[in-house]
Amino acid sequence: PGPPSPPPPPATNPAAAAAAALARRAHPLYATVTLQLLTEVINSRLFTTVRDTLGLTYDVSFEITTYDRLRTGWFSVLVTSYPDKIHEALAASLAVLRDIQISPVTPRELMRAKRTLLTRHESDLKDNNYWLGLLTHLQCQDVPYKVTECLRDLTSMYEIATVDDLHDAYRHFDFSDESVFTCIGTSGQAPPEEPDRTQLAQMFAAPGALDGFVGVQSQGWAQQASTGQQDWSSAFQKAFGAALKQQQAAGSNGSLPQQQQQAQQQPQQQQQQQAVGKGMADPMAMFTA
Repeated sequence: PGPPSPPPPPATNPAAAAAAALARRAHPLYATVTLQLLTEVINSRLFTTVRDTLGLTYDVSFEITTYDRLRTGWFSVLVTSYPDKIHEALAASLAVLRDIQISPVTPRELMRAKRTLLTRHESDLKDNNYWLGLLTHLQCQDVPYKVTECLRDLTSMYEIATVDDLHDAYRHFDFSDESVFTCIGTSGQAPPEEPDRTQLAQMFAAPGALDGFVGVQSQGWAQQASTGQQDWSSAFQKAFGAALKQQQAAGSNGSLPQQQQQAQQQPQQQQQQQAVGKGMADPMAMFTA
């Protein structure tokens, strides 16, 4: 078959626009395309704000993890910074995630995300592994939404996606304190000092604190200093217990033995310890949500 036909021009009357939106959102690629575009927009905002504007990190990224057959998933943000700046980087990253509900995605941001993903798609088509990934589960009855349209209409679905589609995907996320779990890990002889959480909350809640992005104050941020450690294991089991049981039932034989994993990690740990011993700054501080 030839290349997919170009997308139709935008509908001018409300009835036609509503019908086009319904048809677009009924497509099996709708969720995949909108989540990838939203991920690209969030990554751009994180990079522009946390790195370029605030200078708190060298690298920050937002990722979404989903499954082919399980109706579940999660998002994660990974940011590296110096220990004395990691708390500010964490607060700024959370603020960027929550800012989309106040500072909506702009058509320019959407156009830039489309251009990036389409260029990457055209480049990856030269890779056989990419083709194998596109063809995976195509004829599998257990994955009914993986049909030939997922290959044929991929480019067209990117091109006709709208800002409203991205906000429709964003509404499925919960960035509240009750649903976001944060973890800071630092390497070195001593952990960084606890920050003034009230001051951080005020800093990233002030209008214009993120250079055009209005911060949303975390409701429980000021109270976290006095609370104890949370039971992350029970919280994770509550959120993903059913999915984990299905995955465990299917069996996983690809994990390495614990001794082999430790043997692989020892050289990296020794290298980090030598760097700290020489007085070198260690930026390996991680935040995962």
